[in-house]
Amino acid sequence: MSKEINEPLSLTEFLEESRESGSAVRFGAESLRILRVEIGDGDNEGEVWIKPGASIAYRGVIDFQRLPTFARGASFRETMAREKAPLALAVGRGKIWLAHHGYHLRVLKLSGETIFVAARELLAFEGTLEHEVQLIGGGIGLVEGGLFAVRLSGHGSFAIAIHGDPLILHVTPEAPVTTDPLATLAWTDGVIPHLATDVEWRSLFRHGGGEPFQMQLIGDGYVAVQPSEDDDKWADAGLHPMRRLKSWIFG
Repeated sequence: MSKEINEPLSLTEFLEESRESGSAVRFGAESLRILRVEIGDGDNEGEVWIKPGASIAYRGVIDFQRLPTFARGASFRETMAREKAPLALAVGRGKIWLAHHGYHLRVLKLSGETIFVAARELLAFEGTLEHEVQLIGGGIGLVEGGLFAVRLSGHGSFAIAIHGDPLILHVTPEAPVTTDPLATLAWTDGVIPHLATDVEWRSLFRHGGGEPFQMQLIGDGYVAVQPSEDDDKWADAGLHPMRRLKSWIFG
C-alpha cells in the first residue's frame, strides 16, 4: 500500500526514491528537472557546453572554462553576446548534473538539422554540435538586451529549460506568427525572426509594462513558445541591460 501523501518518508525511502538513475544514456534527463551528462570515455577527455551556473553537482575530474566577456580584438557585438549569452565549457572525464531554476527539461537530438534556441533557455549541448551566438533584431535587440539565440547544427544532443509545457506553432509564408520574445523558446531553420515595436502589443499583452517588443516570424518551419514570459532574465543579468551598458561607459 502506498503511503498517505502527508506521511513522512523514512531516510532509507528518501535515499532510494531520489537516488541517481544509473542510466547508460550519456546525455539525458536524470529527472523531469535535472539533466545528466557523461563526458569523456576511458582515458579520453570529453567536453560539453553548459549554461554558466547551471551545474548542481559533478563526479570525476572536470574543468570548467568560461569564455571571457572582454576579449582582445572582440567587437562590441561579440562582447555583448558573451555578456548576455554566456557559455562555459566543461572538459574532462566524469558526470555532471545541471538544472536551471527548477524548470522542466526537454532533451533533443539533432541529426544534421539546424535549430535556433533562445540563449536564456539553452541549458547545455554536446561539443559535437556546431554553434554560433546570434543577435536577434539588430539595434532593437541590443537595447532590449538578452535577445540572443544560439544556432545549433550538426549531430548531437542539447537540452533546453522550459517554464511550463511548450506549444509548437507552424509558420508558413501565408501564415506568419507573432510571439512575445520573452516567451519564445526556439525556431527551426527556414524561419526568419524580426523584432518590431508595437504600443498596442505592450498594452494588451504586457499590461503596459516593459518594452513594447514583439517577434514576427516569417518563412516556412516551426516556432516553440512557452506559457511564461521569462522575466527571470533580469534577475539573471543582475541589472537592466541599459543600466549595465551605462555602467560600462561611464563607470
